[in-house]
Amino acid sequence: MGAFDQFALIPEQGAQPEMSQLPPEMQETIRRTAARLRVSDPTAVSAFGAKAQKDMSAFSELALRQMLSEDIAPLDSVMKTLAEQIRSCSFKQEAQGLLRRMFGGTASLAEVRAAYEKAEPRISECANQMTDRRVSLMRDSALLDRLYERNETLYRELCSLLVVGEEALRLAGEQGVPETERARLDRRLQDLRITKAASTQLAAQIRMVQENDRLTCERLQAALEVTIPLWKSQMATALGLARATETMRMERRMSEEAARGIRSGARELKQQTQAYAEEAQQSDRQRAQSTADQLLRELEEIEKGLAEQRELRGSTGL
Repeated sequence: MGAFDQFALIPEQGAQPEMSQLPPEMQETIRRTAARLRVSDPTAVSAFGAKAQKDMSAFSELALRQMLSEDIAPLDSVMKTLAEQIRSCSFKQEAQGLLRRMFGGTASLAEVRAAYEKAEPRISECANQMTDRRVSLMRDSALLDRLYERNETLYRELCSLLVVGEEALRLAGEQGVPETERARLDRRLQDLRITKAASTQLAAQIRMVQENDRLTCERLQAALEVTIPLWKSQMATALGLARATETMRMERRMSEEAARGIRSGARELKQQTQAYAEEAQQSDRQRAQSTADQLLRELEEIEKGLAEQRELRGSTGL
């Protein structure tokens, strides 16, 4: 702030105090400083506030370069990629979520796993890029804070220059300095007022960029701490549901196979039982016939023996 640092006590931007608003001791110091300004000297008038204007020009260039570096296109690309990868896990071209698809029981475990393995590396890459971007934005915001403070310092110095210049112009009028010479100082003060207005506008722009950066950081934080973890939670749920569905399908197939085996075994057992019964019935008939035949043969043998005995007794006259 140079020689005017003792006057840079403006509480906030946009409020340049009048002489009557300043403490009496400061008013006296400003009058003494204003009295030393040679209004009749064109060189002195041209040099009045020149350093502050030069600093303001250099500062404006620095602030402009910083704001030009605020490129949101890469961030939009990353967010778009993240949204596309999350949508790629829906398994449908229609707007139906993965969980809704899973509850329908139509997505297999292999489909869910393949979708996750395809999307996870890209989502992790998006997360890394968003983390880097968030760190960069926080670093830029800290730099903008320093720029804002520097601009505020310049603004306060410009206010001090204007207070001193206006007092010098008033004193020159009281001393009868020619109008042409006082007009030169008045034009110089007008230039300083324009520079002060530019400082005020720049301060507003810096705060606007900082607010935009803050909102962007919140957006990135929400994606990193809410969206991506929620997607991973949904994928974990989907994998669990798919695995449970596969298990249920396997158990159902096993139950169906077991039921078919039991039914087939029952039919075979029934057939074997019927065959055994038929075979057993046939064997009983054969044993009964064989016994009857044997009894008939024995009876024939007995009758034959009796006939031979009768013939023997007849021949002997017994």
